[in-house]
Amino acid sequence: MTDISRKTKKIGIFAIANSADPEKLAVGVKNFEEYTGMEVLPYSVTSPGPRHFSSDDVHRAKEFNDLLYNPEVSGLVAIRGGYGVTRVLEQIDFEALRRKDCFLCGYSDITALLLVAWKHGCRKLIHGPMIQSSWANDPSSQAFQIEAETFLNIQGKGNRTKDSYDNLKEPNKQPGKTTQVIEPYTLLSCPTLLKSAYSHYPVACNLIPMNLTLLCALLGTPFLPDLTGTILALEDISEPAHDIDRKLNQLRQAGILKRLAGLIFGQFTNAEDAEFLPEIRKEYAEFVPGPVIENFPFGHCHPSVTLPFGDPVDMDQWLPKTGE
Repeated sequence: MTDISRKTKKIGIFAIANSADPEKLAVGVKNFEEYTGMEVLPYSVTSPGPRHFSSDDVHRAKEFNDLLYNPEVSGLVAIRGGYGVTRVLEQIDFEALRRKDCFLCGYSDITALLLVAWKHGCRKLIHGPMIQSSWANDPSSQAFQIEAETFLNIQGKGNRTKDSYDNLKEPNKQPGKTTQVIEPYTLLSCPTLLKSAYSHYPVACNLIPMNLTLLCALLGTPFLPDLTGTILALEDISEPAHDIDRKLNQLRQAGILKRLAGLIFGQFTNAEDAEFLPEIRKEYAEFVPGPVIENFPFGHCHPSVTLPFGDPVDMDQWLPKTGE
């Protein structure tokens, strides 16, 4: 458990997509508060709305906006993903989120919210663990500790450009506490360089970690920002290889791949016909002018390292050094 000596942060949690499981949510809140030292503000769990949404579109957007208007809230963490965020984007007060300048954390369906927030000038965005999907897991497991520690490292540091991947070798140490050293390569997949290439962009470019399905869902809409010169990191779950191919081809035809500074392939969990994924990744890597990394440990997997959303990063920091 990590002690936080500074003033306790008060966290607003939200279900802007599918409905929460009350029992798992309660466990997740307890684990989150005990591990981080942050306080989750009072919340309510409503009966599932239409098609397993947490409520109808209007109420989901209103509940999120109400957290933005609450002066007590100093951070926002999604309860879970699922489906439904893209339906309410028009109703979100992104200007209020930008003014509030608090951190916002989530993944999966929540990446649509993160991407549009980044387009509106919001910062302190985090691709990281959600209350029910991650914090409700076994807190004694190494996977839980990796996710929790990388979240704390990304959320709590003033300099977010250095990801906490390397820092797993030196977890936060507190006086009088015995802290287990987490070796990063025992549980985390080891990223490898799929394609080495010179980039016309600066060494450090803005990192955009996205769910592939959600990114493609925003193509052709006014919510998609210009991704030119960014490092795009992609992951997905339960998508067959042919659908991953189709969506990557959509990014190619939309002209996005050729404008990237770099590309990172994360985990494509539970993919049908997964044996075809290596050749698919290799094929689409050729359309990216910059370097491409594969097998990065983020996505719908446990553990999944927390990543800063929209911050400048150097891709080289994630590759094993020569001789490792």
